[in-house]
Amino acid sequence: MDRAPHRPPGAVLVWASLLVVPVAFGLVVGTVRDPAAADARFAPLFFWIALAASAFDLVLAWILPHRIGPPRAAPETVALTRLLVAWALCEAAAIFPLVAYMITGDARLPWVSAAGLVALASLFPGERRWRAALPGPAEPARMVR
Repeated sequence: MDRAPHRPPGAVLVWASLLVVPVAFGLVVGTVRDPAAADARFAPLFFWIALAASAFDLVLAWILPHRIGPPRAAPETVALTRLLVAWALCEAAAIFPLVAYMITGDARLPWVSAAGLVALASLFPGERRWRAALPGPAEPARMVR
């Protein structure tokens, strides 16, 4: 009999809502962005900042969550917290390039945003991902400070 803690029903809803926000924001940006107001002088700077920040966020999304594990928390709480941190980092990686695109009009930035969106989509909290986020029995109790 499987005694592993089960994924809370709201986990998929939270993941989906975090996935919808960058998509909706991208649609808004594409609709309201004024090409005449774009300032191409800042395009190279914003592109490299967006690329570096997004890459850093995505690396953190894969490394940081497994370092989260308060010693007295329930396994379900630890798993959900780990997933929330990863999802938030991926969402940030998807949204900042869209803001930079609004400012500069650099057509490369939506592609940078797409990388964050794909990473977020890949973190669907299915049964396998949920089990991977659960703290293991031999996992040391540690907390990110």
